[in-house]
Amino acid sequence: MKNKLLLLGLATAFLLQLNAVVRSTIEQSSTAEVPPLSTSTDELQINEASFYTNDSVITEPAAETAEEESDAFTFLSNPSSEYYSLNSDYVGWIKMADTAIDYPVVRGQDNDFYLEHDFYKEEHILGAIFMDYRNVGMGLDDHTILYGHYTKTGLMFADLDKYLSEEFTAGNSTIEFQDPYTKRTYQIFSVHVSPADAGYIRTSFKGNELAAYYEDLKEASYFPIASEFEPDQKLLTLISCNYTVDDGRIYVHAYEITE
Repeated sequence: MKNKLLLLGLATAFLLQLNAVVRSTIEQSSTAEVPPLSTSTDELQINEASFYTNDSVITEPAAETAEEESDAFTFLSNPSSEYYSLNSDYVGWIKMADTAIDYPVVRGQDNDFYLEHDFYKEEHILGAIFMDYRNVGMGLDDHTILYGHYTKTGLMFADLDKYLSEEFTAGNSTIEFQDPYTKRTYQIFSVHVSPADAGYIRTSFKGNELAAYYEDLKEASYFPIASEFEPDQKLLTLISCNYTVDDGRIYVHAYEITE
């Protein structure tokens, strides 16, 4: 009787573990739900009573018949407003050529919530691409940090592994990040896999500390990438899990191209 109960318990435990593995595999195979990237250029009419004016977007009357409307102007609506309406945590959109990385970016009140919640704040095993909660965003940070899960199906930040190839990185060395007001381009200068280390997610610097930090990150790269630190340089780091080392992370470091 005891042997039967033991076998029954073992069988139950095995089935529960099998169910968890199957469920995880199915969930990771699901598509990460994100809003489509907007290219909206809808024109809105605002009269002279508006509290906001911008001479650079005022349109000239096309003909004399337009004189009656000379007290009005048009401007292009900000596509980011669409994403704010869906999630007030929206801070931008990241895109990397020749990868599946083409996602909205959010920032929570901590670095835990979006590990298990998608862009719509719904529970999802894939989570979302999110900015470190200590960052301000909009290009104001010395070092901006973005996180995303590794998945076997290639979604989220799984394609960061491609940058472990020196050849791939040489041909795809830039990162595009569209914040709510500005499209920013970053140049990759270091790629490496290392154990999780708080030193790689530092966000505040004083004096010449940022320049020294840049050199440390450059030295950590698996292969040399020609680059040189410039005064007031802004850095960007992308992070995901990597299981080739214990508690491993892949780090892709880049600096903003300002010219």
